[in-house]
Amino acid sequence: MYDLLEKVNNPQQLKQLSKSELALYCKQARDFVVEKTSINGGHLSSNLGAVELTVALHYVFDSPNDKIIFDVGHQAYVHKLITGRREGFDKLRHDGGISGFPNSDESEHDHFTTGHSSNSLSLGLGLARGRDLLGDDYKVISVIGDGAFTGGQAYEALCDMGANKEKMLVILNDNEMSISKNVGAFSQHLAKLRLSKKYTAVKYNVKRAISGLPIFGEKLVKLLDKTKDNFKSSLIANKVFENLGVKYYGPINGHDLNGLIEMLGRLKDFNGPAILHVVTKKGNGVDYVSAEPSKFHGVSPKG
Repeated sequence: MYDLLEKVNNPQQLKQLSKSELALYCKQARDFVVEKTSINGGHLSSNLGAVELTVALHYVFDSPNDKIIFDVGHQAYVHKLITGRREGFDKLRHDGGISGFPNSDESEHDHFTTGHSSNSLSLGLGLARGRDLLGDDYKVISVIGDGAFTGGQAYEALCDMGANKEKMLVILNDNEMSISKNVGAFSQHLAKLRLSKKYTAVKYNVKRAISGLPIFGEKLVKLLDKTKDNFKSSLIANKVFENLGVKYYGPINGHDLNGLIEMLGRLKDFNGPAILHVVTKKGNGVDYVSAEPSKFHGVSPKG
């Protein structure tokens, strides 16, 4: 039933899977999370929504050398599966089992013990700055939900990284819904950005087609790069991040595994702070959960 889950006990083994096996791995991971939370309780809808994103992150980056930090931490169950803690799910959130959040006592892949605290950008910024001061070489990826992104600490870190040009990647996992409905200016801004998915797809397809033209293709791509910011701002209001000095990409489909892998691969060596806006759906892949994600945010154990 879980043959691929049993085959993968660390991120290096995940990288050995074919693309078709990766898709099956995602399905088995969803089934596994549903099974274990139905017995032991735990966070369900948020983890189902982050399956493809987590698999893509571990497929592209090299944890634990590369530092992946989850905030909100309750979306890290598949991260724990990939990093060798499958058996610990038999006692998820129970004595002798694994924590429901990242826990540095459990694994070298958990760099901090975290929860719902809007601090992954600050933690990532500290790692990136320390890396540069020491002359080390690793990537820093901070994953943050749209609900956690409304916390002031996230904006403090965003301003700092933009001003000082720290090389790190922020993944904004936007499921349009935290534990309760988001309100405020930032939530409204994300709603506008989601409308730009068609624009993003058109721009990428046009650029790919132009680059293949003989002789003039690369020159046209450079010209397109010079004019794209003006073109983009005339269509969508996404300049908030870039005005802070953080390069913005997205929004993209957070359940398109191949698309995520491709985009993360392109951003892996970006020389500066960047944010990738990923739109996901809580409970994705399990109909009764996605229909009522708030109801299944946290489920109680049997008995």
